[in-house]
Amino acid sequence: MLVTEYAKGNELDFRIESLKVYGVLVGLLGEERERREDGYGLVSYRELWEGCKVAGVLSGVDMGFAVMMDMVGVVEDGGLIGRERVSGGSWVGC
Repeated sequence: MLVTEYAKGNELDFRIESLKVYGVLVGLLGEERERREDGYGLVSYRELWEGCKVAGVLSGVDMGFAVMMDMVGVVEDGGLIGRERVSGGSWVGC
């Protein structure tokens, strides 16, 4: 379910834009990091936010963090990632 007005404004384009966040997640998970037995890696919200800023994903977007979380929800709902939310981040598998 999309929360931000930015996401609701043009849902099809937003879904396509969300693939950029997927790319950031794949990049973060490609780094050496601790993984659980099921292959999921812990990604903090700060890491994801910084990665999105470096990639220019959310430049010029009001309420960027909320929009980013909408994008993560889109790629999760689309089946591109599995996600288990925890305090401060998510365990993510691609």
